Amino acid sequence: MPKRTFFMVFLMIAAAFGLAGGDLKLESEPFPTGVDLSWNPVEGAVFYDIYADNTPIVRLDADADSYQIRGLESGREYQICVAARDSVNNDIAVAWDTAATGSWDGIYRWENRTDDDNRGRMKEMTLRIETGHDNVYGQFLNIFIIEPDGTEVRIFPLYPLGSAEAGKWEDYNGDSIAAVAYRINAEKLNTSVMKPSRWRLDRIVIDYDSTSAYIQTSALGLTFDMEVTCRFFMEDGVQKIAYETKASGIANAILFRNPNPDEGDAFIFSKI
Repeated sequence: MPKRTFFMVFLMIAAAFGLAGGDLKLESEPFPTGVDLSWNPVEGAVFYDIYADNTPIVRLDADADSYQIRGLESGREYQICVAARDSVNNDIAVAWDTAATGSWDGIYRWENRTDDDNRGRMKEMTLRIETGHDNVYGQFLNIFIIEPDGTEVRIFPLYPLGSAEAGKWEDYNGDSIAAVAYRINAEKLNTSVMKPSRWRLDRIVIDYDSTSAYIQTSALGLTFDMEVTCRFFMEDGVQKIAYETKASGIANAILFRNPNPDEGDAFIFSKI
């Protein structure tokens, strides 16, 4: 019997014997790449086992009454199950719900609330997010900077996924699509008059709710490592992005960081 069929049969049997829904009430709140879960305590429960579709997610102790499932695909419907079990894994109560994840797609904006704007370069910044799919990498997020004149420049990924050009050194003033995108982004964050001579993409890391690019850049005969990360999250029901750049050596000291108070170094974008 296929796993999904077995799982649904299990749920129907549980319901028939009064195990699902009588003593355990489950509430779920989906977001683009996960689900927030909460439930009432069940008398006699030693563990709570959580499933998404037919996949075990986690086993929690008896004092747990909430959990956030992360790492789900956006734009999908999941069958969520919470099973309250005793010390020998007997089911005491089972509850399930259907959760449909949305997406991170849309327009996000960071606004500078101070007069510190890196010589007018960082008064505000606007990003557009678009979910992409790749046969090798799976689901990923395209990130575009929207310039004041409406021009869009894709800054992640800088190269098409799997491109043979990725990893090669690029002239900072080059005219390739990747070089132009890198330069536009770099100049917004560079607080000095010093400019790199060349750069290369070392590697990327892709997750459903974060993306990172690791870049080496060369200036004045020195090579520096840089990490650019966009982390997607929910706050007070609003979809947000934390956009942060780190660098090694003196390059880290010349980076423009978020000047807004109480937000930290990362630029916090909100969906509009």
